[in-house]
Amino acid sequence: MMLTSRVAITAAQAGPQTLFLGSPADIAIYGGAAGAGKTFALLMEALRHVGRVRNFTVVIFRRTMPQIMNPGGLWDETLNLYRLAGGTPHLVAREWRWRRGGKIKFSHLQFDSTVYDWHGTQITLICFDELTHFTKHQVFYMLSRNRSTCGVRPYIRATCNPDADSWIAEFLAWWIDPDTGLPIPERAGMLRYFVRVGEQIMWADRPEDLLQYLPRPEELPAGVELPRPISVTFIRQSVRQPRSAAG
Repeated sequence: MMLTSRVAITAAQAGPQTLFLGSPADIAIYGGAAGAGKTFALLMEALRHVGRVRNFTVVIFRRTMPQIMNPGGLWDETLNLYRLAGGTPHLVAREWRWRRGGKIKFSHLQFDSTVYDWHGTQITLICFDELTHFTKHQVFYMLSRNRSTCGVRPYIRATCNPDADSWIAEFLAWWIDPDTGLPIPERAGMLRYFVRVGEQIMWADRPEDLLQYLPRPEELPAGVELPRPISVTFIRQSVRQPRSAAG
């Protein structure tokens, strides 16, 4: 944040932060160690449409509520940033609201079964802070809640420090060098596509290459939609690069 005598200006740093914020992917994951500005980028992404698109809804998840409400946690990070953007805080509901009906809500998924509290909901933007803290079941269930009625295409954003023992490591394997365990720099921000067939994830470089794994529309039960290929990207920040805020 840069301060002048008249106004405070908040902006993402050029490089991985702007690459993450500008990604067209359905799911963009921003990686890096603590202090790399990941959380700041996630909070900035939530502001993209909320003040100008009527009824635009964001839910930002941490695994537990204390991770949100503890001193220095997510909620404290928003107190200046979202007020400057015209939001009004509602502490009891743990959400920020805007005049046009947009809102950013903070919630948790402490148990695997907590996802069922969200049954029947439609959330345009779902954000996961520290994705490795969530189970694969939780993430893919919430993906089914990623829907929109406000005109903005639904999408997901997440931060993480990829753990070799996490299911995320397998999910992001294409972006990671198997010999070093480090991200492949030239693949940062590149899109790949997947469909989920049962419990198996099928990947391809182009969405049309995934059609072979999908049933024909006439084979689907009445009322069941054909799964669509979902685009994914991974971008990694380095703590050696300048940053706008801690994350």
